Amino acid sequence: MPSISDIIKNKSSRDEARTQQLQMERENISYMRDGSLNLITSSPEHYQQYLDLQADNIRCSVGNVALTMAQLQGATRIGSTDYWHAQGRYVREDAINDGAKVFVPPRNKQYRGYFMGNYYDVSQTTGKPLPQQTPLTDQDPRMGTALAALMDQSPVTVAESKEIEAPAFYDPAKLTIFINPDHSPTAVFAALGGEIAMARAHDRGYNLAFKRELYALDAQSVGYMVCRRFGVECAAPDVQHVAGCYAGLPASTRGEALEKVRDSARRVGDGVEQAINPRQQERGGHRRYNAR
Repeated sequence: MPSISDIIKNKSSRDEARTQQLQMERENISYMRDGSLNLITSSPEHYQQYLDLQADNIRCSVGNVALTMAQLQGATRIGSTDYWHAQGRYVREDAINDGAKVFVPPRNKQYRGYFMGNYYDVSQTTGKPLPQQTPLTDQDPRMGTALAALMDQSPVTVAESKEIEAPAFYDPAKLTIFINPDHSPTAVFAALGGEIAMARAHDRGYNLAFKRELYALDAQSVGYMVCRRFGVECAAPDVQHVAGCYAGLPASTRGEALEKVRDSARRVGDGVEQAINPRQQERGGHRRYNAR
């Protein structure tokens, strides 16, 4: 006759071992994330790679993008199985065990915290082709709407000035973003995203520590990600001094700083997306956000 006491003890032992294993896995993933964040913010090459991947997956958290970079070399479009199902695609059976270990929110919204999950690159999936967004150009009739929507994201006054050389420039003394209309619409779009980020960093003058050079990399990164999202030609940020910008900061602070940049780029981009493609934004935006 089996011993019920022994069965209970064995189950308790298995449960404890499983709990310890999960805790160790969480710690390992956390260490991997922090290591990747340190590398991203110390290497110009890796920072640029991060920007490209984050821009193409703007609804994915910074931490999960950093984890994906550490595990899936050459990844481009990434997401959970739920995300890919929503896109009409499915993770191939031969790739199901080769995803990037990440932290994902629980499906049951009553639970708090994050669970361990997997991200897969589009190359690991099969199914419907992903929709391709037509890049915004000077000849695109949507460009006027996009520019107007982008200007609406400015926290300060937007005014015309032919006296500035740049397509757009934030003047902290006048709390105004000036735009030179002699430049092409795409040039104005490419410059405006970064200047909006500058103005937000200044916080209408309440940020007394504001200096343009201190926020240059963040602002350029926001503008770059917004432009990449809509296919607008834009110069890459000056990433050569990224290590100096983050020197001495712990990985958690680096991640928080990058998350602020991502959130700003997402919000600005969502405003433009809503204006040029409102039905798609209403239909799919919320679902895509929760799925990833």
